Amino acid sequence: MDKVKLQVALDFVELDRAIEVAKEAVAGGADYLEAGTPLIKSEGLDCIRKLRALFPDKTIIADMKTMDAGRIETEAAAKAGANIITVLGSAAKSTILECVEAGHHYGIKVAVDLLGVEDANNFAKIAHELGIAWLNVHCAIDAQMLGKNPFEQLREIRKLTDLTLSVAGGINSETAADAVNDGADVVIIGGAITKAMDIVKATKNIKTAIETRKAVKTELFKRTTAENLHEGFLKVRTSNISDGMHRAPCLKGILPLIKGKNICGPAVTVKTMPGDWAKPVEAIDVAKEGDIIVIDACGLAPAIWGELATESAKNKGIAGLIVNGAVRDTDDIKARFSCMDKTCYITCR
Repeated sequence: MDKVKLQVALDFVELDRAIEVAKEAVAGGADYLEAGTPLIKSEGLDCIRKLRALFPDKTIIADMKTMDAGRIETEAAAKAGANIITVLGSAAKSTILECVEAGHHYGIKVAVDLLGVEDANNFAKIAHELGIAWLNVHCAIDAQMLGKNPFEQLREIRKLTDLTLSVAGGINSETAADAVNDGADVVIIGGAITKAMDIVKATKNIKTAIETRKAVKTELFKRTTAENLHEGFLKVRTSNISDGMHRAPCLKGILPLIKGKNICGPAVTVKTMPGDWAKPVEAIDVAKEGDIIVIDACGLAPAIWGELATESAKNKGIAGLIVNGAVRDTDDIKARFSCMDKTCYITCR
């Protein structure tokens, strides 16, 4: 493979959306189109047929992640118009061989996804003996959430095989160059293209990074770490965080006193009784600039916070307040602080 190729993973469940994104990605310079596993499971192999009809000259990958019935799935993907089918490296050797043999009959190449393979290095050493065309170094989403990426494994696998290597796993325009420099022949991009506001531009940026082997700066589609967690949260809304947590229960009944403002920061937690101001006042002393005071007063009156406490917190640079209980002087608080960019943001019952 002369030039490193850009493959776009169409991991949708609706074909219409996948087609729309595919058109824009191709306009931006995408080389390969991948019918992602969710798309195939949702729409069946008709998604391959549609992609083939619309993009007759493009390499189309059926990301089947075959685990069994290798011959029939390979044949079906080939007849639908795919150029490449993926089979999991953790499948039985017999399944992989069935895929390869069917691939020879029907003119489709077999790519093995190394996701879940315990000894990927050893597999890479024997892969050519199995008749495999590609190996896909794949960092799973759950591993990405722990701060991992596919590049170390990519470097190791590159030393062991001359097969085509594709790489996937949270890659964006800043890291696509790393993938090329570490030995990838195909760089697989998902969300950094498919979730972009401007898909054509995002594709062009990643294509530039691949061709120049230089990072192209991006503000989005980057995994946050402990060092930039605060910055990352400030870029999204509470609804986005809720979606990312799979709609986990939130602080039910907590509503903003001053609407239209967002806060994010380390929490200083307080447990107090209704009407007892002692612990909230102590929390102001304990909290640091940028912290958020979170008070549990059992959701009951009387108030444990008011205008003077808000003024003290503001002067110290405390980012905000959340109260499961009552707050008084709310009109004064709103009148004095709602017009300011940096002030206490009061949320309460």
